[in-house]
Amino acid sequence: MKLVEAGNRASTEYNSSGFRMTKELDDIDLDNYCLFLGSSHTEGVGVEIEQRYSTLVSAVLKCDEVNLGIGGGGIDAVEHNLLSWFMHTEKQPKCLVIEWPAYQRYMRNMYGQENLCPAGAWSDPEFLVHADQALYVKAELAYHNLHRLSPVKIIDVMHSKIVLQNWQSLMIWHHNKDYGTDNSHPGPKSHLETAENILDALNR
Repeated sequence: MKLVEAGNRASTEYNSSGFRMTKELDDIDLDNYCLFLGSSHTEGVGVEIEQRYSTLVSAVLKCDEVNLGIGGGGIDAVEHNLLSWFMHTEKQPKCLVIEWPAYQRYMRNMYGQENLCPAGAWSDPEFLVHADQALYVKAELAYHNLHRLSPVKIIDVMHSKIVLQNWQSLMIWHHNKDYGTDNSHPGPKSHLETAENILDALNR
């Protein structure tokens, strides 16, 4: 499915819950919404809010967008936000898109966020030295648990820092076709391609 690329701008619209969304969570049409979770790639660091793959996909599907992406977050944040969302409502989304952060990463204190666990950056050398395999197993457990939570079709979005083994899913890749305004994260063309791939996967 081909979409139209938006202009190359960057903005920071956040609702009162701290998520980069144009609507408050209580204003979402729970009978017609798509749910997106992940880290900075889902939040859309470096691109305008309407350029994100989550916004593009929701527009094509003609539904509200719930974007619970948290830049700098790990799989623990993804898992926490999904569990919290389904405590907020029992109504299932039209689709669930999960972008998986690097499995070695975990939530830490961040500027502007007051409700995160004071753990530290995933690269801190003193944190669980030689724990790579344990963190990978934890990521697999989170993956399978999240897939059991929702009966709707789930699209797993991966990016180049992820190395996975034997995860069976509707998996697509969020490649760096171009760069956003921060010269680090994927830009508008990348989000456009990812949105097209998500829509194609939903139609399989």
